[in-house]
Amino acid sequence: MRRNFAQILRDAKIDIKLEYLKLYGLLFDRSIQISNTNRISVYDELSERFIGFPLRGTCLSIEEFNDQHGIQFEKEPDDFNINHLIGLCEYIHNMLMAYQMAQSSLGYGLLPMMSTPINIQFLLTQINQVVEQIGYMSTSENGMTIFVEKSPTAIAVAESELIPDNLSYKLISYNHYAMKGNLEGKKAVLLQLVSVLEAKRQELHNADRALENDLFYIFNNLNIRHNNIDPALKGNYKSHVAQMPKEEMEKWYDETYQMCLLAFLQMENCNRKIELDKLKSTIESSVS
Repeated sequence: MRRNFAQILRDAKIDIKLEYLKLYGLLFDRSIQISNTNRISVYDELSERFIGFPLRGTCLSIEEFNDQHGIQFEKEPDDFNINHLIGLCEYIHNMLMAYQMAQSSLGYGLLPMMSTPINIQFLLTQINQVVEQIGYMSTSENGMTIFVEKSPTAIAVAESELIPDNLSYKLISYNHYAMKGNLEGKKAVLLQLVSVLEAKRQELHNADRALENDLFYIFNNLNIRHNNIDPALKGNYKSHVAQMPKEEMEKWYDETYQMCLLAFLQMENCNRKIELDKLKSTIESSVS
């Protein structure tokens, strides 16, 4: 039986709850002395300067922002898991980056420039070390950073010339914890992969005929490219798919995602094989 990620971290003696508590303390403990009688927390300082943050939208306070986005951190969360740690890392990281932008930008005009009491570099380094230790990596889009499990396969495919630029981020972020249970979000990524693979179907056929057949069967019959769950659509309706539990459907979407990654690697390997055959021929022809 495959071990889950939490088991792997436990075996590696990585205490994710301890790391969460340390970051929680760094954010909320009032340890920054700003006068003989006054101490503030990093959160206090972020709150004080929040009105100048680019990410605030129309929110007038950090509390309003948190409420709007359903953000809440507790010192001892119920049912603690690695997603609590990742969520806290993302929150602190993005708030610190917004704080830096607000501090350095003269365009806002709402806040006077001041020296920061926050040791930004220390906090960012601490977050990066935690993220690295648990085997995650950062990826960013539109100025926002998320942390996702490192996947050498996903990274290799995202960097491939076969993948359009606007799809690279989505390939990586598919593994983000916020995508868990989001079938529509995962389906949207798969549909983009369908579009790319359809245009390269002959290449995939040449590289791996069985994989091509399996992938396009799934695309056409698992409520991805066609509506396979509406009985009124006689040509596409699949009763087993219509009755499939959401958890099972998500499992197959995740398997399809992995198969798509394999498909791109297989096509790249075909091109590599052509170059390798040329190299082999050259080597052999040079043998006296």
